[in-house]
Amino acid sequence: MPLKYMESGNLVLNERLAVVTGAAGFIGRYVCRRLSEQGWQVFGLGHGNWTESDYLKWGIVKWNEGDVSLDNLKLLTNGISPEIIVHCAGGGSVQASYELPCKDFERTVCSTSMVLEFVRKYCSSNTRLVMASSAAVYGDHGPVDLSESFSLNPISPYGFHKVAAEKLCEMYSQFFSTKISIVRLFSVYGDGLQKQLLWDALNKFEKGQTHFFGTGDELRDWIHVSDAAELLCSAAIAKQDIYEIYNGGNAKSTTKKVLLTLAELSKLEAPLQFDGIAHEGNPKQLTANCKNAREKLNWVPQTNLTDGLMQYVNWHKQRK
Repeated sequence: MPLKYMESGNLVLNERLAVVTGAAGFIGRYVCRRLSEQGWQVFGLGHGNWTESDYLKWGIVKWNEGDVSLDNLKLLTNGISPEIIVHCAGGGSVQASYELPCKDFERTVCSTSMVLEFVRKYCSSNTRLVMASSAAVYGDHGPVDLSESFSLNPISPYGFHKVAAEKLCEMYSQFFSTKISIVRLFSVYGDGLQKQLLWDALNKFEKGQTHFFGTGDELRDWIHVSDAAELLCSAAIAKQDIYEIYNGGNAKSTTKKVLLTLAELSKLEAPLQFDGIAHEGNPKQLTANCKNAREKLNWVPQTNLTDGLMQYVNWHKQRK
């Protein structure tokens, strides 16, 4: 896709440069804002019909709309080597990976290969790449908190593609000495999320609907998007080994408990109903052991689940 180029008057070439792919996405925009708050000059690449006021609001001084390709990355940076690249572009839905597996592959694996090749050919040896991966790489290990050393056994195309992207990163680190950090995010939520369970639930509640797929007993590890962004940024700027992997989770809760909390915050009194069917590609439990991030990055999540859900409910109400 051709590049749509936009640049603000705030561009200062001697500042530290950070590039974020998927910068207009749910997680990417929070990463951009946090990097800007930390003093980085942020260039963003991805899809989103943003005006200057849109991207400046998230701390981006140069925004290019287009695919994550080698040419577009070169045009974005214009010969300047970024110190860090946070790769947030990629497939974002297990269900979509079943419906359009080739498209999910392109968004996740192909985009990652383009970023890696850009770093190899056009960036300095000190550039660090951070890839936003997913807990889906683990698959279903049963009732246990997952550490980064667990085997990767994905059970969906989405998970397989994340593993493939990680393996590409590992290859570039091993053979080309590319500095890379992988961050495996668990269930990210927060203001701006317009897909997946919480979004669908609030839309249903507005219509008085209370029927959901699954058993309600699925256990997930919920992390607010601001904490996820902080983790990605911490992984980007920390002095660390050439190749690192971190888990990103915070609050363990069943689907049923989270939906009950949402229902209560939404003033819904009708009982929730579940179809009792375990759906394809969704493990019964995905919970994180985040010791590595705590010890190596001094990362501590700041938003508890109840407060985060309250913020999300309020945002959902106000957006109309």
